[in-house]
Amino acid sequence: MTNPTETTAASPVHRSSFSKGALRLLDLGHLSAVDLHRAYLGLAEAQGESDPPLLILASAEDHLSVGAAQGVGAELDREACVAAGVPVVQRPLGGGTVWVDRRHLNYFLVLPRQTGIRRPAEAMARFAPILCAWHRSFGLDVRLVGDQDFWLDRQKLGGTGAASIGCSLVLGGSLLLDGDWGGFVRCIAAPSADYRVALRRILEESLGSWARHLPRLPAREALGAALREALAAAGWDPQVEDAPRAREVQAMAQAELEAADWQQPGRRRVAHGIKIKNGSFLTERHWPDGSFLRVWTEAGRYRRVWCSAWSQDGAWAMAGLERQAALQFLEHSLDREDARLWQARLEATAVWAED
Repeated sequence: MTNPTETTAASPVHRSSFSKGALRLLDLGHLSAVDLHRAYLGLAEAQGESDPPLLILASAEDHLSVGAAQGVGAELDREACVAAGVPVVQRPLGGGTVWVDRRHLNYFLVLPRQTGIRRPAEAMARFAPILCAWHRSFGLDVRLVGDQDFWLDRQKLGGTGAASIGCSLVLGGSLLLDGDWGGFVRCIAAPSADYRVALRRILEESLGSWARHLPRLPAREALGAALREALAAAGWDPQVEDAPRAREVQAMAQAELEAADWQQPGRRRVAHGIKIKNGSFLTERHWPDGSFLRVWTEAGRYRRVWCSAWSQDGAWAMAGLERQAALQFLEHSLDREDARLWQARLEATAVWAED
């Protein structure tokens, strides 16, 4: 396969840090799927406007976390989730469907109003250098791509989502320490079994983990120490706390998550497929005549195209082509009527950016 030249530039990151001051740092240990999302929701709701920022760490059992605005039934296969025993939580944060592996370390930054940070992009621009420094403490030279993702070379090593909760802005993400994508692939709503096979291979190629790049994973204590160093270097004074305060414990227990409504009508976040990482999508469509088209796009090019209308050699020949060049390839490879048909279908199937 021809690897296209990466055209997605790293997003500019403001090097100025947050204002100096205290920041509470709280490690909640290992939680259930529901308790993970109740934790940051309740903690955010318990903060006052003048409270200091709070950074929460926690791991959790394997589960699927669906973005606040997503239709669960449109994104996931309910029967597969039940059969696999995978919990599904509709989180209050934005973003797409996320596989939360028990080996990930999740973080949630709670920014009360007094910080002056109102927008997710601003929070990311200022917090991204700290997250990058945290990775680099262990030799992982990540960079911010597309305002949400952290990449090591061409592999995504983490993503983020955000929302306003109470009087705070909450930014959440994960360190992909280890894990696999089997549970996600089994449970995603898929148009065919072959789509699942292709999806797993693409995820393994496109999304990395610390375990792939390090001879040994750092212990939780070492991760915490490196985070404190990165925060201090950015001007924060991290205050480690052993447990939430009494009012926060109560707020966590009372936090109400939106129930996953499988019957709620809704369209997929990415029509006919899913987002793999920033600028990369896998989509598939079928037509009544039995024909199909499966498309993997990345960085403005076709990474791979599978189609019932032409040979595998033709599919490989399209790998690496830009959008217009692919349409011209079909024009020269098929007769006029078929070329027009498949050009239209290719344009209707391929996704280049989120709406």
